[in-house]
Amino acid sequence: MNDPLDDYRKKRDFGRTPEPAPAGSDAASVRQPGFVVHRHEARNLHYDLRLEVAGVLRCWAVPRGFSYDPADKRLAVQTEDHPLDYEHFRGRIPKGEYGAGTMTVWDQGRYELVKAADWQQAMAAGEVKLKLYGRRLRGEWHLVKTTQGPRSWLLFKSRDRYAGSSRDSALGIDPGELAVTAMHAPAQPMRWLHERAPFTDPQWLFEVEFAGQRCCLQKRGDEVRLIGVAMALPAIEKDARQLRCDQALLDGVLVASDEHQRPDRHRLERQLAAGDGTGLLFYAFDLLHWEDYDLRALPLLDRKAALRGLMPPTTSVLYVDHVAGSGPALLAVIAAAGLPAALAKRATSRYQEGPSADWVRVAAGTEPAAAPPAVAQALASTAPSRSRVKPTNLEKVYWPAEGYTKGDLLGYYEQVCDWLLPHLHDRPVHLNRFPDGIDGKSFYQREAKAGTPAWLRTVPIEHDGERVPHHVIDDRDALRYAINLGSIDLHPWLSRVPTLDQPDYAVLDLDPKGAPFAQVLRIARAAGRLLRGIGMRPLVKTSGKQGMHVFVPLQAGYIYDHSRMFTEAVARVLQRELPDIATTERLPDKRGGKVYLDFLQNRRSQTVVPPYAVRPVRGATVSTPLHWDELDADITPTLFDIHTVPPRVRERGDLFRAALTDGQDLLPAITALQQVLREG
Repeated sequence: MNDPLDDYRKKRDFGRTPEPAPAGSDAASVRQPGFVVHRHEARNLHYDLRLEVAGVLRCWAVPRGFSYDPADKRLAVQTEDHPLDYEHFRGRIPKGEYGAGTMTVWDQGRYELVKAADWQQAMAAGEVKLKLYGRRLRGEWHLVKTTQGPRSWLLFKSRDRYAGSSRDSALGIDPGELAVTAMHAPAQPMRWLHERAPFTDPQWLFEVEFAGQRCCLQKRGDEVRLIGVAMALPAIEKDARQLRCDQALLDGVLVASDEHQRPDRHRLERQLAAGDGTGLLFYAFDLLHWEDYDLRALPLLDRKAALRGLMPPTTSVLYVDHVAGSGPALLAVIAAAGLPAALAKRATSRYQEGPSADWVRVAAGTEPAAAPPAVAQALASTAPSRSRVKPTNLEKVYWPAEGYTKGDLLGYYEQVCDWLLPHLHDRPVHLNRFPDGIDGKSFYQREAKAGTPAWLRTVPIEHDGERVPHHVIDDRDALRYAINLGSIDLHPWLSRVPTLDQPDYAVLDLDPKGAPFAQVLRIARAAGRLLRGIGMRPLVKTSGKQGMHVFVPLQAGYIYDHSRMFTEAVARVLQRELPDIATTERLPDKRGGKVYLDFLQNRRSQTVVPPYAVRPVRGATVSTPLHWDELDADITPTLFDIHTVPPRVRERGDLFRAALTDGQDLLPAITALQQVLREG
């Protein structure tokens, strides 16, 4: 009998590839079979679906990936069987080997074969129906044989509770490595620890505080209950059954409304005492558990994005939205509605039980609220006034060909402020000023000059033997001030004020200087493959002009020499792999029309434009974060400008947020990079 892994062995040299070398097919598992999806960056990006069947992994390559829209039917090409050990494989397959490229685990879990007695019957019928239980892929999926070839199939989503848009993840976010745990409600809900006056901070988000009873809503299949509420609430339970999942645990508040549709705590108490659930509402603001996974370790913004994607359009189970960064903006609305307060929550915070400094209460009126028992003392703060910047010359044309004005520029930055400010926070910033628009004279301003408002934060930095004050743009007014000076784009340091000699990321600047953008894309894709292959989690964005920036967020403790040497090694490998289009030659006249791999930005006081900065070029294009898969599409920098970026970031969120939180260790990557260099 033929070994099902013969084809797998024949295609690989196990002296060169790190892929597992099987001795034979493994025994069939007694547990529920598993599946894995690899993101395979080979010559062309694709996804490999691998299903455990009779001691091997049966495999399909899916070039366009997965979609939750049942109308999206994706080609799936059956490939050779793989050993079960491949379920855990991730790494870089060397150049010259079969499937050369970077292999990462994109999703993993268990599955069930449905509507067929066994695999033999399903394959013979040419229709395999599966229920997948992964972090990204959930619910029923169909593989249907086509007549296009012996290995050609179509993969598509069944019309079940998970079906919907063309997103590729059930949660709509990157779930990362989530812990599989039994669902349990917190012994104490997370709650605010301090009270504070209204404030603005891009690291925080603000929600309405609803007067009611805190409780968790738990869903297990069609069984729904509000933990801590003794009575049945049929309307809420009916609506909660429509959540787009099988199991979930939501944190929120049970509310009764008065005749003005405002939450009324006393009415709620009376209704609960009387056993009357008429008209009660459940406002959900956090998602603690989803299916098999505990989400409490995820940042709050990710948990809220996941919650929003699960919520059905119902009348009694409602999603609590938020305002990012600007407490006063929400407080004005709250006060006008006659509501008492907002809750400010740190956007990157994990969920923890009990009182937390990551939550603060912000009263809308002048009367202080009764503090929870655990409060030590209230924090004092001065509520900001209205904008301290009065914009001037709003009609001045900055982009003559397009007719865009200074007012248009200020309006754009107002829209993206909440996403931009975290990337400027605590960093010295150099201003790139164009007081007469992109065709006029311009100059860089490193120093905060005399006349800079006293309220605008500056920091003195040693430069040529002098202490030079630098701007630090930490809030909306500071940003307005810089833009009103004619600063079209901004140039922050790679390090922060407390640790100026320790960069937060290593940056590779792909500078075309006239080379086609298609070559920049090709190099960026290769950089992503290389970095992921050595264990890094890089980020990519357009420069806003004709280039691209590849970022690797760093753990604290590395200095600029470390980041520069690492990035230089990456550039050397890319130059070796793509000698026809990539160069590390500094002199433009000697580059021969190739893309310059600039690693020298990784030095103290050097700057790189942040995500969402407008560039002083035709079209008012914007430095825009991208998902790596977007690099496989036919994109150009002109797609991202002051009109297209605001709706994009509202829909997708900040694709560059990991630059602020995902610090990575260079040492293991350096070891892996040395191995790549030895491969030649």
